Amino acid sequence: MTEGASGDDHLLALGAFGATRFATPGDLFDQGLGLLVRQLGVDRAVLASLEDGRLEALWSAGPAPFSHDPNLNFCPQVLGRSGSALAIGDAEADPAWRGHPAWRELGVRAYVGAQLRDSAGAVGVLSVQSGAGRTWRPAEVALVQTMAALFGRALEVEALKAGLTQAKEVLDLTAAVMEDHALESARTGLPSRRYLEVWCKSHLNLARRRHETMALATWVMPPGPGREKLLARLAGSLRGVDLLVDLERDRFLLVLPRTPPAGAALVLERVRETLGIKAMGATLWNPLLNPDRDAPTLQPAIHRAQQADPGAPAPGAPGAMAPGAPGADDGEVIWALLEPSRANILGETSQW
Repeated sequence: MTEGASGDDHLLALGAFGATRFATPGDLFDQGLGLLVRQLGVDRAVLASLEDGRLEALWSAGPAPFSHDPNLNFCPQVLGRSGSALAIGDAEADPAWRGHPAWRELGVRAYVGAQLRDSAGAVGVLSVQSGAGRTWRPAEVALVQTMAALFGRALEVEALKAGLTQAKEVLDLTAAVMEDHALESARTGLPSRRYLEVWCKSHLNLARRRHETMALATWVMPPGPGREKLLARLAGSLRGVDLLVDLERDRFLLVLPRTPPAGAALVLERVRETLGIKAMGATLWNPLLNPDRDAPTLQPAIHRAQQADPGAPAPGAPGAMAPGAPGADDGEVIWALLEPSRANILGETSQW
């Protein structure tokens, strides 16, 4: 591993970077991390944000692939400092670090990390990492700190924009509910398909930003004695983030945000017992895979779940699904999961 460029080269590169106009924050992060890799000659540069007390990797760059949990790296130690950068030249030779999982398990031998900060405090960590030991020059550490300061402000601006957008969407949803009676099914009193369309506008963008999956299940439930009471009982037992929708024609949809198939299986078993139904089709909305990735609504995922429902009148249709995937057949709950492929997975981008 070659040492990085000189301090003068760092200043020239930083000046050129500062004069560049970036179309999106993603472009800023991609190019900024790439600059760090080139200037410092490291294996990778990683941007991790602090979410609910844990670090989540957002972007990375470098010839070495990045797939590990930043909480196992030296990043938590960066957050515990008073704001100064943490520079480790050789974790293998340093008694203070040689037992750390970053070296023992991840092979990170040389490391520089700096806090990402906004006006309220630390919001993440920017780090550069190498599998070979090296001596960090002050100019190199300063370059990481400068980029961390820039990235921290960029994240703060994006968070403010996202918060304003989400607040507006929630207000729009509330206004629509008050003004549009079509958002509620006249038969069951449940949210209608129209409500679902409005709900998607205020939830899918945020889920995509956080890379959160959603479990969906559909089933057919013909009218019968006590059907509306059973549906109301089910709606009252759900979490606040869950959504039970009347899709009309005796078909219903349950949306479970931030829920993997294993967790959804338990909920769906309870749903079947509550409603007394035998058959369900289920799927996972995945913001990293097409067609879910680019669709403005949940319709592609709903279609998969409907096609998988063994109680539906229409037969299953072929597609990029994996009925045999983990959790694919849980009794009468048939899962249709998207199968990652070169055609539908994110390209070789560094965004998570």
